[in-house]
Amino acid sequence: MDEPELTRVTSIVKPIIPSGGKHPSFSHFRRVCTLSHLPVDLTWRRDYDARGLQTVFLLVPNTIVPWEDIKATLMPHIDVEGLPRCFDAVVPRHAPLTAEQAALWTERYWPSIYNPAAQVIQDAPPLHHLRRMRTVLEVPATDKYMELAKMAAHESKEYGHGRGVGAVVVEPETATVVAVAGDARWWSDDPRTHQGLIAIKGEGRPEYHAVMRAVAMVANKELRRRIKAGGHLKFKDTCSETPSGRALTPIESQYEDDEPVLRDLTAGLGNVTLENNVSDTASEKRSSPRSEGYLCSGLDIYLTHEPCVCCAMAMIHSRFRVCVFARKMPGSGGLCSEPGGNRLGYGLFWRRELNWRVMTFQHRQAAAVEGEEGRTDTGIFHA
Repeated sequence: MDEPELTRVTSIVKPIIPSGGKHPSFSHFRRVCTLSHLPVDLTWRRDYDARGLQTVFLLVPNTIVPWEDIKATLMPHIDVEGLPRCFDAVVPRHAPLTAEQAALWTERYWPSIYNPAAQVIQDAPPLHHLRRMRTVLEVPATDKYMELAKMAAHESKEYGHGRGVGAVVVEPETATVVAVAGDARWWSDDPRTHQGLIAIKGEGRPEYHAVMRAVAMVANKELRRRIKAGGHLKFKDTCSETPSGRALTPIESQYEDDEPVLRDLTAGLGNVTLENNVSDTASEKRSSPRSEGYLCSGLDIYLTHEPCVCCAMAMIHSRFRVCVFARKMPGSGGLCSEPGGNRLGYGLFWRRELNWRVMTFQHRQAAAVEGEEGRTDTGIFHA
Protein backbone atom coordinates (compact mmCIF):
# COMPACT_ATOMS: atom_id res chain seq x y z
CA MET A 1 0.00 0.00 0.00
CA ASP A 2 1.14 3.56 -0.61
CA GLU A 3 2.36 5.44 2.45
CA PRO A 4 -0.58 7.92 2.39
CA GLU A 5 -2.82 4.90 3.00
CA LEU A 6 -0.83 3.94 6.09
CA THR A 7 -3.04 5.78 8.55
CA ARG A 8 -6.15 4.20 7.05
CA VAL A 9 -5.03 0.61 6.84
CA THR A 10 -6.18 -0.49 10.30
CA SER A 11 -9.54 1.23 10.01
CA ILE A 12 -10.14 -0.52 6.69
CA VAL A 13 -9.98 -4.03 8.15
CA LYS A 14 -11.16 -3.25 11.68
CA PRO A 15 -14.86 -4.02 10.97
CA ILE A 16 -14.10 -7.63 10.03
CA ILE A 17 -11.47 -8.41 12.67
CA PRO A 18 -13.04 -9.85 15.86
CA SER A 19 -11.90 -8.28 19.10
CA GLY A 20 -12.30 -9.01 22.81
CA GLY A 21 -13.46 -12.20 24.47
CA LYS A 22 -11.68 -15.30 23.11
CA HIS A 23 -10.03 -13.40 20.26
CA PRO A 24 -6.50 -12.12 20.93
CA SER A 25 -5.92 -8.40 20.50
CA PHE A 26 -2.13 -8.45 20.09
CA SER A 27 -2.01 -4.86 21.31
CA HIS A 28 1.60 -5.49 22.36
CA PHE A 29 2.71 -5.58 18.69
CA ARG A 30 2.97 -2.80 16.15
CA ARG A 31 -0.05 -3.42 13.99
CA VAL A 32 1.41 -1.71 10.90
CA CYS A 33 5.06 -1.67 9.83
CA THR A 34 7.32 -1.61 6.78
CA LEU A 35 9.74 -4.24 5.52
CA SER A 36 12.70 -2.59 7.24
CA HIS A 37 11.03 -3.07 10.62
CA LEU A 38 10.60 -6.82 10.26
CA PRO A 39 13.18 -9.21 11.76
CA VAL A 40 15.65 -10.59 9.24
CA ASP A 41 15.23 -14.06 10.73
CA LEU A 42 11.57 -14.16 9.75
CA THR A 43 11.50 -17.10 7.31
CA TRP A 44 9.62 -15.48 4.46
CA ARG A 45 11.28 -12.11 5.16
CA ARG A 46 14.62 -13.42 3.85
CA ASP A 47 13.27 -14.29 0.42
CA TYR A 48 10.68 -11.55 0.05
CA ASP A 49 11.04 -9.35 -3.03
CA ALA A 50 9.39 -5.96 -2.56
CA ARG A 51 9.97 -5.20 -6.28
CA GLY A 52 10.94 -1.67 -5.35
CA LEU A 53 7.60 -0.98 -3.69
CA GLN A 54 7.17 0.70 -0.31
CA THR A 55 5.23 -2.21 1.13
CA VAL A 56 3.21 -1.96 4.30
CA PHE A 57 2.69 -5.05 6.46
CA LEU A 58 -0.43 -5.37 8.57
CA LEU A 59 -0.52 -7.84 11.47
CA VAL A 60 -3.93 -9.46 11.84
CA PRO A 61 -4.82 -12.31 14.24
CA ASN A 62 -5.27 -15.77 12.78
CA THR A 63 -8.89 -16.08 13.86
CA ILE A 64 -12.13 -17.33 12.39
CA VAL A 65 -12.00 -14.66 9.65
CA PRO A 66 -10.67 -16.32 6.45
CA TRP A 67 -7.91 -14.66 4.47
CA GLU A 68 -10.22 -14.36 1.47
CA ASP A 69 -12.47 -11.98 3.41
CA ILE A 70 -9.55 -9.85 4.56
CA LYS A 71 -8.15 -9.78 1.02
CA ALA A 72 -11.51 -8.76 -0.45
CA THR A 73 -11.70 -5.90 2.05
CA LEU A 74 -8.23 -4.60 1.18
CA MET A 75 -8.37 -5.05 -2.60
CA PRO A 76 -10.32 -1.85 -3.43
CA HIS A 77 -7.59 0.19 -1.72
CA ILE A 78 -4.58 -1.43 -3.45
CA ASP A 79 -3.64 -0.62 -7.03
CA VAL A 80 -0.77 -3.11 -7.46
CA GLU A 81 -1.12 -6.51 -9.10
CA GLY A 82 -0.32 -9.41 -6.81
CA LEU A 83 -1.10 -7.53 -3.62
CA PRO A 84 -2.24 -8.02 -0.95
CA ARG A 85 -0.38 -11.23 -0.10
CA CYS A 86 -0.69 -13.38 3.01
CA PHE A 87 2.24 -14.58 5.10
CA ASP A 88 2.34 -16.52 8.35
CA ALA A 89 4.22 -15.19 11.37
CA VAL A 90 4.52 -16.91 14.75
CA VAL A 91 4.28 -14.35 17.57
CA PRO A 92 3.99 -14.58 21.39
CA ARG A 93 0.40 -14.59 22.65
CA HIS A 94 0.98 -12.44 25.76
CA ALA A 95 2.66 -9.08 26.19
CA PRO A 96 6.35 -8.79 27.07
CA LEU A 97 7.07 -8.39 30.77
CA THR A 98 10.15 -6.19 30.35
CA ALA A 99 11.62 -3.74 27.86
CA GLU A 100 14.46 -6.19 27.23
CA GLN A 101 11.99 -8.94 26.34
CA ALA A 102 10.17 -6.60 23.95
CA ALA A 103 13.48 -5.82 22.21
CA LEU A 104 14.24 -9.52 21.89
CA TRP A 105 10.81 -10.24 20.41
CA THR A 106 11.28 -7.37 17.96
CA GLU A 107 14.43 -9.08 16.70
CA ARG A 108 12.89 -12.55 16.52
CA TYR A 109 9.15 -12.26 15.85
CA TRP A 110 7.56 -8.88 15.18
CA PRO A 111 8.07 -5.26 16.31
CA SER A 112 6.91 -5.35 19.94
CA ILE A 113 5.84 -2.77 22.50
CA TYR A 114 6.48 -2.87 26.24
CA ASN A 115 3.93 -0.91 28.21
CA PRO A 116 4.24 -1.27 32.02
CA ALA A 117 0.84 0.36 32.55
CA ALA A 118 -0.82 -2.25 30.35
CA GLN A 119 0.32 -5.23 32.38
CA VAL A 120 -2.94 -5.41 34.34
CA ILE A 121 -5.10 -5.78 31.23
CA GLN A 122 -3.85 -9.20 30.20
CA ASP A 123 -5.93 -12.36 30.48
CA ALA A 124 -4.04 -13.46 33.59
CA PRO A 125 -1.72 -11.79 36.10
CA PRO A 126 1.89 -11.64 34.87
CA LEU A 127 3.84 -14.47 36.43
CA HIS A 128 6.38 -12.24 38.16
CA HIS A 129 3.52 -10.24 39.75
CA LEU A 130 1.96 -13.46 41.02
CA ARG A 131 5.22 -14.69 42.50
CA ARG A 132 5.94 -11.36 44.17
CA MET A 133 2.46 -11.14 45.67
CA ARG A 134 2.58 -14.73 46.93
CA THR A 135 5.84 -13.94 48.67
CA VAL A 136 4.23 -10.91 50.31
CA LEU A 137 1.20 -12.91 51.46
CA GLU A 138 2.93 -16.07 52.66
CA VAL A 139 3.56 -14.67 56.14
CA PRO A 140 2.00 -15.43 59.56
CA ALA A 141 -0.10 -12.26 59.41
CA THR A 142 -2.15 -13.74 56.55
CA ASP A 143 -3.16 -16.67 58.75
CA LYS A 144 -4.13 -14.25 61.52
CA TYR A 145 -6.32 -12.18 59.21
CA MET A 146 -8.05 -15.34 58.04
CA GLU A 147 -8.55 -16.42 61.64
CA LEU A 148 -10.11 -13.04 62.36
CA ALA A 149 -12.49 -13.51 59.42
CA LYS A 150 -13.50 -16.88 60.86
CA MET A 151 -14.20 -15.25 64.21
CA ALA A 152 -16.46 -12.70 62.52
CA ALA A 153 -18.25 -15.53 60.70
CA HIS A 154 -18.71 -17.45 63.92
CA GLU A 155 -20.18 -14.48 65.79
CA SER A 156 -22.61 -13.67 62.97
CA LYS A 157 -23.80 -17.25 62.99
CA GLU A 158 -24.03 -17.44 66.77
CA TYR A 159 -26.01 -14.19 67.02
CA GLY A 160 -28.37 -15.33 64.29
CA HIS A 161 -27.51 -12.42 62.04
CA GLY A 162 -26.77 -14.50 58.97
CA ARG A 163 -24.58 -17.16 57.45
CA GLY A 164 -21.23 -18.09 58.92
CA VAL A 165 -19.30 -15.89 56.52
CA GLY A 166 -16.65 -13.34 57.51
CA ALA A 167 -14.55 -10.62 55.89
CA VAL A 168 -11.52 -8.63 57.04
CA VAL A 169 -10.17 -5.52 55.29
CA VAL A 170 -6.47 -4.77 55.82
CA GLU A 171 -4.17 -1.86 54.99
CA PRO A 172 -1.12 -3.88 53.86
CA GLU A 173 1.40 -1.03 54.07
CA THR A 174 0.83 -0.63 57.80
CA ALA A 175 -0.57 -4.12 58.55
CA THR A 176 -3.62 -2.43 60.06
CA VAL A 177 -7.09 -3.97 60.20
CA VAL A 178 -9.51 -1.43 58.74
CA ALA A 179 -12.80 -3.32 59.07
CA VAL A 180 -14.19 -6.67 60.19
CA ALA A 181 -17.61 -7.84 59.02
CA GLY A 182 -19.77 -10.92 59.23
CA ASP A 183 -22.79 -11.85 57.16
CA ALA A 184 -26.03 -10.17 58.32
CA ARG A 185 -28.60 -11.15 55.70
CA TRP A 186 -31.11 -12.13 58.42
CA TRP A 187 -30.55 -9.15 60.69
CA SER A 188 -33.21 -6.50 61.25
CA ASP A 189 -33.96 -3.80 63.83
CA ASP A 190 -37.45 -5.27 63.96
CA PRO A 191 -37.36 -8.47 66.07
CA ARG A 192 -40.30 -9.98 64.19
CA THR A 193 -38.66 -9.40 60.82
CA HIS A 194 -35.40 -10.76 62.19
CA GLN A 195 -37.02 -13.96 63.41
CA GLY A 196 -38.94 -14.31 60.17
CA LEU A 197 -35.78 -14.13 58.08
CA ILE A 198 -34.07 -16.67 60.32
CA ALA A 199 -37.06 -19.02 60.04
CA ILE A 200 -37.12 -19.02 56.25
CA LYS A 201 -33.32 -18.85 55.88
CA GLY A 202 -33.77 -15.91 53.51
CA GLU A 203 -30.98 -15.70 50.94
CA GLY A 204 -31.62 -12.19 49.61
CA ARG A 205 -30.28 -8.83 50.78
CA PRO A 206 -26.80 -8.99 49.17
CA GLU A 207 -26.03 -5.56 50.65
CA TYR A 208 -25.80 -7.38 54.00
CA HIS A 209 -23.36 -10.03 52.76
CA ALA A 210 -19.98 -9.92 54.48
CA VAL A 211 -18.09 -8.32 51.58
CA MET A 212 -20.67 -5.58 51.06
CA ARG A 213 -20.79 -4.85 54.77
CA ALA A 214 -16.99 -4.63 54.95
CA VAL A 215 -16.97 -2.10 52.09
CA ALA A 216 -19.77 -0.16 53.79
CA MET A 217 -17.75 -0.08 57.03
CA VAL A 218 -14.76 1.37 55.17
CA ALA A 219 -17.06 3.97 53.60
CA ASN A 220 -18.63 4.91 56.94
CA LYS A 221 -15.26 5.23 58.58
CA GLU A 222 -13.97 7.41 55.75
CA LEU A 223 -17.08 9.61 55.92
CA ARG A 224 -16.57 10.15 59.65
CA ARG A 225 -12.91 10.95 59.08
CA ARG A 226 -13.65 13.52 56.39
CA ILE A 227 -16.35 15.24 58.44
CA LYS A 228 -14.05 15.35 61.44
CA ALA A 229 -11.30 16.83 59.25
CA GLY A 230 -13.63 19.60 58.14
CA GLY A 231 -14.61 18.20 54.77
CA HIS A 232 -18.16 17.37 53.65
CA LEU A 233 -19.53 19.90 56.16
CA LYS A 234 -22.05 21.27 53.67
CA PHE A 235 -23.38 17.73 53.28
CA LYS A 236 -23.35 16.96 57.00
CA ASP A 237 -27.12 17.30 57.38
CA THR A 238 -27.87 15.10 54.38
CA CYS A 239 -25.03 12.56 54.50
CA SER A 240 -25.85 9.38 56.35
CA GLU A 241 -23.83 6.30 57.06
CA THR A 242 -24.67 3.11 55.19
CA PRO A 243 -26.89 1.00 57.51
CA SER A 244 -25.24 -2.27 56.47
CA GLY A 245 -21.91 -0.87 57.65
CA ARG A 246 -23.01 -0.68 61.27
CA ALA A 247 -21.21 -2.98 63.71
CA LEU A 248 -23.49 -5.72 65.04
CA THR A 249 -21.18 -8.06 66.94
CA PRO A 250 -18.38 -7.55 69.50
CA ILE A 251 -15.61 -8.36 67.02
CA GLU A 252 -17.05 -5.87 64.50
CA SER A 253 -17.40 -3.16 67.15
CA GLN A 254 -13.79 -3.64 68.13
CA TYR A 255 -12.69 -2.33 64.71
CA GLU A 256 -15.53 0.07 63.96
CA ASP A 257 -13.79 3.35 64.76
CA ASP A 258 -10.35 4.87 64.70
CA GLU A 259 -11.13 5.97 68.25
CA PRO A 260 -9.73 4.77 70.49
CA VAL A 261 -7.57 2.39 68.42
CA LEU A 262 -7.07 0.34 65.32
CA ARG A 263 -4.98 -2.63 66.25
CA ASP A 264 -1.97 -4.07 64.46
CA LEU A 265 -2.09 -7.84 64.05
CA THR A 266 1.54 -8.24 63.10
CA ALA A 267 2.67 -7.51 66.66
CA GLY A 268 1.33 -10.85 67.83
CA LEU A 269 -1.95 -12.65 68.25
CA GLY A 270 -3.23 -9.76 70.35
CA ASN A 271 -6.74 -9.10 69.16
CA VAL A 272 -6.95 -12.33 67.19
CA THR A 273 -7.84 -14.18 70.36
CA LEU A 274 -9.28 -17.63 69.91
CA GLU A 275 -11.73 -17.09 72.74
CA ASN A 276 -14.69 -14.72 72.70
CA ASN A 277 -13.03 -12.24 75.03
CA VAL A 278 -11.15 -9.20 73.76
CA SER A 279 -7.51 -8.78 74.69
CA ASP A 280 -6.69 -5.49 76.39
CA THR A 281 -2.98 -5.94 75.77
CA ALA A 282 -3.14 -5.81 71.98
CA SER A 283 -0.75 -3.37 70.36
CA GLU A 284 -2.35 -0.21 69.02
CA LYS A 285 -2.01 1.61 65.72
CA ARG A 286 -4.19 4.34 64.31
CA SER A 287 -5.15 4.11 60.66
CA SER A 288 -3.80 6.85 58.44
CA PRO A 289 -6.22 8.99 56.40
CA ARG A 290 -7.29 7.43 53.12
CA SER A 291 -6.56 9.26 49.90
CA GLU A 292 -9.43 10.93 48.10
CA GLY A 293 -9.38 8.29 45.34
CA TYR A 294 -11.27 5.03 45.08
CA LEU A 295 -12.62 3.81 48.39
CA CYS A 296 -10.58 0.64 48.89
CA SER A 297 -7.65 1.32 46.58
CA GLY A 298 -4.57 -0.47 47.86
CA LEU A 299 -6.44 -2.45 50.52
CA ASP A 300 -6.56 -6.25 50.87
CA ILE A 301 -9.61 -8.32 51.80
CA TYR A 302 -9.65 -11.73 53.50
CA LEU A 303 -12.78 -13.88 53.20
CA THR A 304 -13.94 -17.17 54.62
CA HIS A 305 -15.87 -17.90 51.40
CA GLU A 306 -15.58 -17.07 47.71
CA PRO A 307 -18.00 -14.15 47.22
CA CYS A 308 -21.08 -14.28 45.03
CA VAL A 309 -21.14 -12.44 41.69
CA CYS A 310 -22.71 -9.33 43.23
CA CYS A 311 -20.12 -9.09 46.01
CA ALA A 312 -17.25 -9.95 43.66
CA MET A 313 -18.20 -7.02 41.43
CA ALA A 314 -18.51 -4.73 44.47
CA MET A 315 -15.01 -5.80 45.50
CA ILE A 316 -13.67 -5.00 42.03
CA HIS A 317 -15.43 -1.64 41.81
CA SER A 318 -14.00 -0.71 45.23
CA ARG A 319 -10.48 -1.24 43.82
CA PHE A 320 -9.11 -3.77 46.31
CA ARG A 321 -5.52 -4.80 45.68
CA VAL A 322 -5.69 -8.43 46.83
CA CYS A 323 -8.39 -10.93 47.79
CA VAL A 324 -7.66 -14.09 49.78
CA PHE A 325 -10.51 -16.51 50.42
CA ALA A 326 -10.72 -19.92 52.06
CA ARG A 327 -13.61 -21.88 50.64
CA LYS A 328 -14.59 -22.08 46.97
CA MET A 329 -18.32 -21.76 46.31
CA PRO A 330 -19.22 -23.85 43.23
CA GLY A 331 -22.46 -22.74 41.65
CA SER A 332 -22.52 -19.30 43.25
CA GLY A 333 -18.95 -17.92 43.52
CA GLY A 334 -17.94 -15.25 41.04
CA LEU A 335 -14.14 -15.36 41.29
CA CYS A 336 -13.02 -18.84 40.24
CA SER A 337 -12.54 -19.38 36.53
CA GLU A 338 -12.41 -23.17 36.28
CA PRO A 339 -15.10 -24.42 33.87
CA GLY A 340 -17.13 -27.60 34.17
CA GLY A 341 -19.53 -29.11 36.66
CA ASN A 342 -21.81 -26.59 38.33
CA ARG A 343 -19.12 -23.90 38.44
CA LEU A 344 -19.98 -20.49 37.04
CA GLY A 345 -16.43 -20.05 35.75
CA TYR A 346 -16.71 -16.27 35.52
CA GLY A 347 -13.23 -15.53 36.86
CA LEU A 348 -14.27 -11.96 37.64
CA PHE A 349 -11.06 -11.18 39.50
CA TRP A 350 -9.12 -10.91 36.22
CA ARG A 351 -11.31 -10.18 33.21
CA ARG A 352 -10.17 -8.19 30.18
CA GLU A 353 -13.64 -6.65 29.87
CA LEU A 354 -13.50 -5.07 33.34
CA ASN A 355 -11.59 -1.91 34.19
CA TRP A 356 -9.93 -3.30 37.33
CA ARG A 357 -8.35 -6.57 38.40
CA VAL A 358 -7.81 -7.98 41.88
CA MET A 359 -5.00 -10.43 42.62
CA THR A 360 -6.95 -13.35 44.09
CA PHE A 361 -5.68 -16.39 45.98
CA GLN A 362 -7.22 -19.32 47.82
CA HIS A 363 -5.95 -19.95 51.35
CA ARG A 364 -5.56 -23.73 51.11
CA GLN A 365 -4.83 -24.31 54.78
CA ALA A 366 -7.95 -22.41 55.85
CA ALA A 367 -10.00 -24.24 53.22
CA ALA A 368 -8.82 -27.61 54.55
CA VAL A 369 -10.28 -26.96 58.01
CA GLU A 370 -13.38 -25.10 56.79
CA GLY A 371 -16.44 -25.81 58.88
CA GLU A 372 -14.40 -26.79 61.92
CA GLU A 373 -16.55 -26.68 65.04
CA GLY A 374 -19.36 -25.15 63.00
CA ARG A 375 -17.63 -21.77 62.94
CA THR A 376 -18.39 -21.16 59.25
CA ASP A 377 -21.11 -22.38 56.92
CA THR A 378 -20.29 -25.18 54.49
CA GLY A 379 -23.55 -25.50 52.54
CA ILE A 380 -24.38 -24.25 49.06
CA PHE A 381 -25.47 -20.62 49.15
CA HIS A 382 -24.51 -17.16 47.86
CA ALA A 383 -21.74 -15.73 50.04
